[in-house]
Amino acid sequence: MAPQKKGTQRKAQAVRKEALKTEPSVLSNVGKAVLLLAVAGAATTVSQLSLSPVYGSIPSALFHQRAVTGTALSAVMARHSRTLKRYVPRNLSEFIPLLAYWIPPIQFIMFKLSGHLGPIYGPLITEMVTYLPLLFMVVYAAGDLIDTIDLRQLQWNSTVIDMIGPVLSYIIVTISSKVTALQLPGAMSTNQFLTRSGLQLLLASIFAAASTSFWVVLAVPAMIHTMIANPHYHGVKATAALNSTLAVYNYTILERRESLTGYVSVLEDHNNYFRILRCDHSLLGGNWLLTPERIAQGFIMPETIYSVFTMLEAVRLVETPKPKPDSEKSALVIGLGIGTAPSAMIAHGINTTIVELDPAVLEFASKYFDLPDNHTAAVMDAVAFINEVAVAAPSSYDFVIHDVFTGGAEPAALFTTEFLQGIRTVLRKDGVVAINYAGDMSLPSTQIILNTIHHVFPTCRIFRDSPEQTKSASSDTDFINMVVFCTNAPDGSNLVFREPNSNDWKGSVARRNYLYPRPDLEIKYEFKGAEATAKLLRKGETAELERHQNEAAISHWRIMRTVLPAGVWENW
Repeated sequence: MAPQKKGTQRKAQAVRKEALKTEPSVLSNVGKAVLLLAVAGAATTVSQLSLSPVYGSIPSALFHQRAVTGTALSAVMARHSRTLKRYVPRNLSEFIPLLAYWIPPIQFIMFKLSGHLGPIYGPLITEMVTYLPLLFMVVYAAGDLIDTIDLRQLQWNSTVIDMIGPVLSYIIVTISSKVTALQLPGAMSTNQFLTRSGLQLLLASIFAAASTSFWVVLAVPAMIHTMIANPHYHGVKATAALNSTLAVYNYTILERRESLTGYVSVLEDHNNYFRILRCDHSLLGGNWLLTPERIAQGFIMPETIYSVFTMLEAVRLVETPKPKPDSEKSALVIGLGIGTAPSAMIAHGINTTIVELDPAVLEFASKYFDLPDNHTAAVMDAVAFINEVAVAAPSSYDFVIHDVFTGGAEPAALFTTEFLQGIRTVLRKDGVVAINYAGDMSLPSTQIILNTIHHVFPTCRIFRDSPEQTKSASSDTDFINMVVFCTNAPDGSNLVFREPNSNDWKGSVARRNYLYPRPDLEIKYEFKGAEATAKLLRKGETAELERHQNEAAISHWRIMRTVLPAGVWENW
């Protein structure tokens, strides 16, 4: 009897599965649900990309993941609550493309409030009126579509059946988001759609194709605004609108690019006459332009705005046991910026290699900041580069300049004991490394970095780029640029700078004023890297540093808002 019963059940299940296969409307609904969720997952990455030029990548992400999870759970709860369901339109899915098309114009308005909203809650509030409502609608609508499959025929546990929709939604959104975040940066700006605003229009169009909603007609004004009047779009008219807006602040954008590390642009100030290279909500460097007034003051070349980049050149001034001519030396520069430090190395006849992750930064440094052509450029990840050279050609460089700070944070992998040990391996025995770091000396993140550096390089000295400011009641931070100079010599050795001369200055006013590290700017830091209880940064153990970087990024955001007008940041 039992075998007959089991056979009957198997036949019944087979019949039910066959019935599911022959229901084209059911399969269509499931496919539509998967498409909506996948596009919503991609939109979570695009939303973060769109916020980063105004808030920076770290502030933009502070509450993002928790907000996404909470919104998805809210959609699931609303579907299973009779009370809440009464307030949700039955044709909710028809409004998805409408909201998606209006997100760029809404962001355009919200970004103008960023100075008032601030870096902590500004990104969250902006997503609460743009991406998060869109995600709610997609998860809710996808749940309805998935429910068209009557899974009760499979005679599974009712709780399991109820969880299939939410779990499936979470998996699809998460996978889509991670794949997009991994693949998208390298493809940015390869065509008109692969820009922040272009992607927003593309995703909205996919939603529209999946929905075939009459309400999408109301999105036409939003499309026109995005492509013609929104400065964030990369069209010809939108760029003209951007420069028209920036002219109010006496700025002009010379070129911009959505690239691997963020939104990269070159700007000129027509009031104080300088040119800067921007990446998201940070500056990679800048030069004072030559004007008749500056020429009268003795300027013979564009000079760097930031003294810290000139300080990095002081690696050449560190005394070594067996001095040799610059023409016989080699330098490795990790992180390009506008190319101030590598240009100086090249000017002194030093064989210079530059490692830069972002091809747009390398292109703009050459095109707008006169980076010389006679160098070797490796456009790749610095960790991979150091690992390769450490094995293939150890002791290759007399100098290493490490300058990778941007946006209130630093790539944690480039400050681990393993990476710094790799730098020590590629340095010659009498080599010198200069590491540019920006942070607050009172923050744990700064202490971790400095301890790790000293753990690998026992002989170090630290210099800040400006005198310590008196802390006010409104700000108790001391966020500074500093340069850590270290030699490859064993512990107990001395690190001494020789006095620079006219050959070192090469006619530069900035070098004459800032090249030699001033004793009054030296930071007397008590290194604890060698102690067993000290916290060091190691490969795979960067979570604590990244957690502390949130505070640094917030401080950096506020500083950047005093460097350039808010309108320049907000309009990109």
